[in-house]
Amino acid sequence: MTRYFNDFSVGENFVTSRRTLTDYDVEAFCNLTWFNLSMFFDEIYAAEEMPFRGRVLPGPFIISLALGLFLKLGFYERSIIALLGIENMKFKAPLRAGDTMQVNISILNMKESKTYNNRGILSLRFSVYKVMTIAEKELIMAFDMTHMLKKRSSDQGAGNGRQAP
Repeated sequence: MTRYFNDFSVGENFVTSRRTLTDYDVEAFCNLTWFNLSMFFDEIYAAEEMPFRGRVLPGPFIISLALGLFLKLGFYERSIIALLGIENMKFKAPLRAGDTMQVNISILNMKESKTYNNRGILSLRFSVYKVMTIAEKELIMAFDMTHMLKKRSSDQGAGNGRQAP
């Protein structure tokens, strides 16, 4: 169900579905993005020479998965215009193939676009968790993401939405 800018509220929280990560997921992402480092493909090297003692998922992959799990909720299907920024990113622990992840999303801030009267700016906090059991989770990473969204209005789609000077 699409939600527009004015359908959200500061303080609102969402929880995504869970996803168990596979070796194929890691290999496909690494090959697609040229993250072809031994730490992602060589178990012996990763176990003996890396601090996490085994292969881990690349951080950019975790960010992509977190956003993908949020998009799966369907809120942005017809309302998202642009990603404006990612800030305050902190990694706390690794994820590995075989782990299950889930994301909590909180609406931090909302403001009207200064340039377009039919758009708004939505800031969200993504908290990514490794799920061990239904009741036990470990924070893996957190970041703030800002998006530009369409507003729900009666004149939506009329013109370019730019305010008259």
